[in-house]
Amino acid sequence: MPNPTIMKKKNLLSIIFISSLFFSSFYTYSQEFTELPDSGYKRNVIKWNLTPFLLFSKKNINLSYERVLSPYRSFSVNLGYFELPKISLLDTIRLERVTKKNGFNVAGDYRFYFKHRNRRMSPDGLYLSVYSSFYHSNFNMEVSTDDNPNIQGALDFGGTFNILNLGGALGYQFVIKERLTIDMIFIGPSISMYNKKLSLEGNISSEEYEEYLQVLYDVLVEMVPGFDKLTQKGFLSASGTNVSMGLGFRYVLQIGFRF
Repeated sequence: MPNPTIMKKKNLLSIIFISSLFFSSFYTYSQEFTELPDSGYKRNVIKWNLTPFLLFSKKNINLSYERVLSPYRSFSVNLGYFELPKISLLDTIRLERVTKKNGFNVAGDYRFYFKHRNRRMSPDGLYLSVYSSFYHSNFNMEVSTDDNPNIQGALDFGGTFNILNLGGALGYQFVIKERLTIDMIFIGPSISMYNKKLSLEGNISSEEYEEYLQVLYDVLVEMVPGFDKLTQKGFLSASGTNVSMGLGFRYVLQIGFRF
């Protein structure tokens, strides 16, 4: 059966990619602006980042603010609540209850809007940006198993992970009727640092600890896009914290109000 979380990810990527191809095909040459109008120009945009809401959890509410600095420059900041999607365990391991699941993310970028590609001044049109983002999430749940009589009672499975990204992005922002905005980042490679810590506590031997922790980790890899990057080459260490470097990717869909 297809993973619903992975399907959501593929559908969102398809929408962003197809839209970017369609709108980027319209090349328009425009005059070059040297400064913003003295008064009345709408420099601010408040946006709702739909990406974590659609991919991970309906509880993920992320808002961003973009401020126009000049005709072709702006910066934006993003802050919000972030948690992992609902986790479905195996037939042999039951989820009894989730005792904790929360997190947050913060991001910022500096944008360079194309002078000769865009017909209007920022925040409208095609842009390049440099960005940094940080994601933090932790969870704790009680699980039980029926296939091992040596394990009595529930096991306490917990985890914390952090992701720090630094990269560049290519995006397009549409301004409709001077107020409504649709902002799409469709190319966003990054250098990323991953930190994770998983734990399993309860009435369990050291030999069984490694086995069941690996099983639970494999479930997270299947359910959470990109979770396998939190360990190098898919290896899970029982020592606790693991830090690794890798390549990341950013894709964003936001709707906003300009004022």
